[in-house]
Amino acid sequence: MSLITATSTIKPSGKPPTSRVRLDSLTGLRWYAALLVACFHFAYEEASTGTSLHVFRLKEIVYAGPSAVSFFFILSGFVLAWSARPRDTVTGFWRRRFARIYPSHLVTFCVAVLTMVWMGKELDPRIALANLGLLQSWVPNRKDWWFGYNGVSWSLSCEFLFYLSFPFVIKLVRRFSNRGLWATVVVGNLGVALAPLYMKSIERAADLDPKFLLYVFPPTRLMEFVIGIAVALLVKNGAWRGPGLTASLALAVLVVLGPTHVMPFDFHWAADTVIPFTLTIAAAARADVRGEPSPFRDRINVYLGEVSFAFYLVHEIVIFSVDHFLKTHHLKIPLTLHLGLFLAVSLVGAVLVHEYVEKPGVKLLTRSRKKSQPAMT
Repeated sequence: MSLITATSTIKPSGKPPTSRVRLDSLTGLRWYAALLVACFHFAYEEASTGTSLHVFRLKEIVYAGPSAVSFFFILSGFVLAWSARPRDTVTGFWRRRFARIYPSHLVTFCVAVLTMVWMGKELDPRIALANLGLLQSWVPNRKDWWFGYNGVSWSLSCEFLFYLSFPFVIKLVRRFSNRGLWATVVVGNLGVALAPLYMKSIERAADLDPKFLLYVFPPTRLMEFVIGIAVALLVKNGAWRGPGLTASLALAVLVVLGPTHVMPFDFHWAADTVIPFTLTIAAAARADVRGEPSPFRDRINVYLGEVSFAFYLVHEIVIFSVDHFLKTHHLKIPLTLHLGLFLAVSLVGAVLVHEYVEKPGVKLLTRSRKKSQPAMT
């Protein structure tokens, strides 16, 4: 997931430099992407244990939930490129990224362990070590490894690769002309959109689970990250040409609610949505740079976006915990109340993790160091 609020110095042609621009619309959009993932997991788990017609209707509405991870991967590349410090050191960048994600990951992993013990589930130390090392998404054909303990942390395994490669990728991509950046965006989008077709031969030859190759395998998802980097540089250069926020968002919502339901299953992980998500991220950033209206820039949306990473990390633990509590006490509650309870507990947990783990962790681990190191670019 994208974990920072982007700022940059914008220098319009013929005008004095403006103040650093906060891309609050992108921060606000993060909340809705995290909410889509959470509601998908809730509906999926409830549908697997019950037959309520309302649950299946909810599952249909949020069917494209897994594609929201693609949104986060593109957004991650975008905000890192937007906020990159020209004189930053490689190790300094890595230290800040570690400080941003790992304390929250470690704490929610420990909570997941306690939850599993409470539920009487078996703890596999090998899977635990892979999870703690953010290596679980590299293991072929093992869903128990990918989604073990706090299952959503598989995506952090991908982000870990993104962060390791970013100092070197940004150095290369910054050398591209605007035409080269456009080529990167177009080829990248086509690569992701057509991946379910051209990777079928690899899946068969190597006997790989399509979900591994297309969804959880970090090198495959690196393409979306690079798309975000190229889009950010185009927007910064004033060279982005695309629809506005309203049209881009309408297209994204239309695709999420429409084509993802009728296309083959392996398209709904990223292929269906990569183009509208790319357009929406670029349009939201451009709207903030130009000061155009945006429904995601208010204080509430921005704060929800700031806690969205923590919300993402806690929500699946809450799903299993609430379900276990209700089953243990033989309680049945209406779907609306169950969903509301799940979201409320997840949000409270997210605020606690954000305020008392994520923010203090960043402050503690990113204190300036006196040793000078080689610059990143």
